Amino acid sequence: MAIALDWREKSKSQHFVQFYETDTFLLDSLSEYIGTGLKVGDGCIVLATKPHRESLEERLKGDGLEGAVVGDQYVSSDAGITLSRFMVDGSPDPARFTEVVRSMIAQVGKGRRHVRIFGELVALLCANGNGAAAICLEELWNDLGKTHSFSLFCAYPMHGFGGEVYEAEFTKICQQHSRVVPAESYSALASPDDRLRAITLLQQKASSLEAEIAERKRAEEEQYRLAAIVESSYDAIVSKTLDGMIISWNSAAERMFGYTAQEAIGQHITLIIPPELHHEEEEIIQKLRQGIRIQHFETVRRRKDGTNVDVSLSISPIKDSAGNITGAAKIARDITERLEIERRKDEFISMASHELKTPVTSIKGFTQLLRRRFQQRDDQESAHFLARMDMQLNKLTQLIRDLLDVSKMQAGQLAYREEPFELDVLVQETIENVQGTTQTHRLILEKLESVRVFGDRDRLGQVLINLLTNAIKYSPQADKVLVQVVAEGAQAVVRVQDFGVGIAEAYQAKIFERFYQISDPEMKAYSGLGIGLYIASEIIKRHEGRIRVESRKGTGSTFSFGLSLLEDTSAMV
Repeated sequence: MAIALDWREKSKSQHFVQFYETDTFLLDSLSEYIGTGLKVGDGCIVLATKPHRESLEERLKGDGLEGAVVGDQYVSSDAGITLSRFMVDGSPDPARFTEVVRSMIAQVGKGRRHVRIFGELVALLCANGNGAAAICLEELWNDLGKTHSFSLFCAYPMHGFGGEVYEAEFTKICQQHSRVVPAESYSALASPDDRLRAITLLQQKASSLEAEIAERKRAEEEQYRLAAIVESSYDAIVSKTLDGMIISWNSAAERMFGYTAQEAIGQHITLIIPPELHHEEEEIIQKLRQGIRIQHFETVRRRKDGTNVDVSLSISPIKDSAGNITGAAKIARDITERLEIERRKDEFISMASHELKTPVTSIKGFTQLLRRRFQQRDDQESAHFLARMDMQLNKLTQLIRDLLDVSKMQAGQLAYREEPFELDVLVQETIENVQGTTQTHRLILEKLESVRVFGDRDRLGQVLINLLTNAIKYSPQADKVLVQVVAEGAQAVVRVQDFGVGIAEAYQAKIFERFYQISDPEMKAYSGLGIGLYIASEIIKRHEGRIRVESRKGTGSTFSFGLSLLEDTSAMV
């Protein structure tokens, strides 16, 4: 007789296994499990061998359940045929498995509180010597149980695990289940002493197994908690294999991209990537294979209706228990509203800068005219005030120019006039010009090598002025700034070193961003809009160079940029 189980109280996620020595014992348990489910109105799915399906249905009909068996409450399918629908190269394909089983659950579960499933799929894989696929399939059942309400009854013939060679496989199978029901007999043990020894050994193994199952349940509870967080997230969270196949899709992803989870899971991730951006996925996969996380990557994705959505992506590699990278988790945040606000802000800055340019130019002209008249009248005090006024107007004019440059950069309209020139000569000239504006610092050209580059001389001069004036501004207690111009490999490198307040490491990655201002209270004392380094960075990027900073709080900073050396200028002329 089968071990007594309360078949009416199966929890929605319970996954249990029955080991058996005879078909009679199995059918006793199975007919009670399915029969009880049919009586209480549960949907029932049987994925078994033909003899077991036929014997089960005879018993159910004998119990007066013939109407339920032939109705839409009950689905029966051959285990071997069902396996063939999702096995690929000897392993279960997750997407196909999910599609096959989910359709059956949907068929019998509609309008019902619960679904009961009996499966011999894994037992068939074990019988065919494919233990790895069997364990994988058990894991897929558990994964499906996280998103669908059903209880699963698996059955294995005990003779399939004879010998110590199957002990590890047997243990792994037990670990995949929330309850294990033993076979009906241990009468093969010859004497009471043998039986006592066997029971003692089984108690020890059972204790170990219970501890492992308890740990697994704790892990499952943590997974459920994390799954709830993922499902309730405002951001779209999608996971995929390294081959790009989507394996999870939360509610926010449904809202953002318009595809339901059922439509998206099993599809390639390019489902939501515009064709012209498919190369991004290859680059992302390359970084993930190296274990590199990708943070706040701004790009465009495509909705189901064909429209595009601006997103910021954060992507992390998914690793298995052995530390191997098996896939990727993507978090996508809709930044459409933020970009629209930035666009309007850029339009306002551009408009305001243009509107300010004309009156400031007029004021500057009148100021210079008045200054000359007061000088002619020998009114030195008034001329001095106008000189200071003219100095402030120069600062305002430069600020307006910077804002206009930012607007043009954002629109991709900043003009460049590129030609071959001597970068070392430009550095010397710029140092002389900036030196004339300061009485507090000596600008020392520490190293000077002859270097020739191809670029916009005026724009690169703008970069140098910014770096030099910043060095003076942020080193009020120092009296010198060091400058180097050197050839390093195929690069012409310019370095500007100050001995001022320095920049904490936490801020160094962001100081080249547009309008970024360091939140450190000590830095608040220095005025500025946070656009000078952004402009410098964009100009260097436009020249296919790189700008960087090395700094420590309280010891000063060294800003440097590198440009490709120009050896043969004939092609540029």
